[in-house]
Amino acid sequence: QVTTNPAGNLIISSSRDGTIKFWDVLSGLCVKTLGTTLGEVTSVAISSDGVKMLSSSRHGSVRLWDLRSEKAIVRFTGHQNTKSTFTRAGFMCNDRIVYSGSEDCRVHLWEASTGAKQGYLTGHTGSVYRAQWSESQGLLASCSEDGDVATWWWDGNH
Repeated sequence: QVTTNPAGNLIISSSRDGTIKFWDVLSGLCVKTLGTTLGEVTSVAISSDGVKMLSSSRHGSVRLWDLRSEKAIVRFTGHQNTKSTFTRAGFMCNDRIVYSGSEDCRVHLWEASTGAKQGYLTGHTGSVYRAQWSESQGLLASCSEDGDVATWWWDGNH
């Protein structure tokens, strides 16, 4: 998976070799590489201010990184990933909440700054691989191996 930073000058890529790479858009050169023990990185997401980054990996780790220090500062737990599937994580509610799919058929939610579990959303009968947040609609949509798409309206509090 790839994403860009808010300034648009970097492309950030996840990799099978367990690294996250930052590519300069103009030169095409890799200007930074993070991590070597993450396992296969399945997704990356950048906060709206470009200072923090989420990564998820095939072995189940979801981490929040401070890009200034290049250190993982929060690890999110409680979701399930024992089959080494490609679950992905992202930010929602102005980067205050982190969400991730899980093999337990739920979308898990955490407070981004502390990693405190905020709950989970149910509605699937198979592993949830991906969810996507729409800030303008206040809508979280997820897809699962059950072949369904589930949606939740979110007001930021419930």
